[in-house]
Amino acid sequence: MSASVGPGQTRPRTSFGPPGVLNRMRGSISRSRIETVASRVTGIFGFVFALQSLPAVIAAQSYVGPAWAVALPVVVFAGILGVVVTSIIGRGVAVAGGVAAGVFVLSLVLWPAAVLQPNEVAPSEPWLWYIMVVSMACAVVSFNMWLAGCYIVAVSLIYAVLRSLPSGGEAGAGLAALDALYVFILGTVNLVLVTTLRRAADRVDRAQQAAMLRYSVAVKQDAMEAERLHVDALVHDRVLTTLLSAAKSSSAMERDLVVGMARDALRALHSSGEAGDPGFEVPLGELAERLANAANVLSPGFDYAQQSITGQSVPSDVAEAVFSAAVQAMVNSLQHADGAEAASVPVSIERTVSLHPLQGEGFTVQVSDTGVGFDPAAVPQERLGLRVSIRERVATVGGAVQVHSVPGGGASIVIVWPDPNRETTAEHVRRSFDLRAEGT
Repeated sequence: MSASVGPGQTRPRTSFGPPGVLNRMRGSISRSRIETVASRVTGIFGFVFALQSLPAVIAAQSYVGPAWAVALPVVVFAGILGVVVTSIIGRGVAVAGGVAAGVFVLSLVLWPAAVLQPNEVAPSEPWLWYIMVVSMACAVVSFNMWLAGCYIVAVSLIYAVLRSLPSGGEAGAGLAALDALYVFILGTVNLVLVTTLRRAADRVDRAQQAAMLRYSVAVKQDAMEAERLHVDALVHDRVLTTLLSAAKSSSAMERDLVVGMARDALRALHSSGEAGDPGFEVPLGELAERLANAANVLSPGFDYAQQSITGQSVPSDVAEAVFSAAVQAMVNSLQHADGAEAASVPVSIERTVSLHPLQGEGFTVQVSDTGVGFDPAAVPQERLGLRVSIRERVATVGGAVQVHSVPGGGASIVIVWPDPNRETTAEHVRRSFDLRAEGT
């Protein structure tokens, strides 16, 4: 379901940020990938390797029964071809490989019955010799390690016995054992290789699962921290202001105004958990207009200025956070710049609000006054205006706040978006995850 685009908003922009933990995992090793690669290599190369036995299959027709001469190659090659097909479509590979391995064992056992003269020495070894390694590879892909190992041993022993029989060429005990040992070594190497890759993939899968668990915890903590900052700023901007106004109200008109402020604060608290539209963008000129109106409403002493804005737009959550932070900075200037508690009070205070688009993407908003100034390092932690309503609110949307002020020298609050030294949300969460992973 797609979201509708409201008035003054453009379509959501797509963000292609730096790859995070999930993107890094997409190209990593996994058990499913190992199984896919092993099955396709076994099927495709096994079938090509089996085709090389066709001359021996044709030559065996002179001493193998006609029915067996057709049935055995068809059944054995069909089993290998089934592994090829299932490995490509990605379904039924274990079943197809198990069937191919079983058919091959059955073919070895039935070979003496397929020969026309079982008591006469066959002119060559059975053509099944050429694809024994392929059948072992099918067993390795389809069975677990122990069952595949038993299969390799059993096939080697069965072939050794068959090779010593007249129908198998009546090779001596040494030659039969040597042939069996040869295919046994190849099958064992195949089993060791695939088993090693499987175990390595299992370890990677377990590590990825643990990483995803830590990653999800980091994301939740990051979201909870952002929500806490939002609620803190809301309580300071709306609830605390309402309570202070209520404490100072003395007339009926002021009390009615406080009641209206309380209703607005309750509505804001009630809707604080609702999801916004951070993916939408709004024109930067709209933010500039809101700032100009706010400066005019708060006090006629605020002068507003802006540079030329040509079609630039910003995410809606960024515009909302910057606007709220700028309004809070203007309120702080009205409340503290005159220095009522200071020893000397300026005769008049100049206050300005300005918006400056940056080259490329970004902008700055500056709230300045020529008041008494303050020491930013001396602001108490319990004062939420500068720390929560301005700094942390802007930081949650990827911006930064610069405070320039000294006692007696005025104050200037500069909001910069985006923060040139910022890290994206994905980088922040990834860094949090990496720190937690190092800690464990």
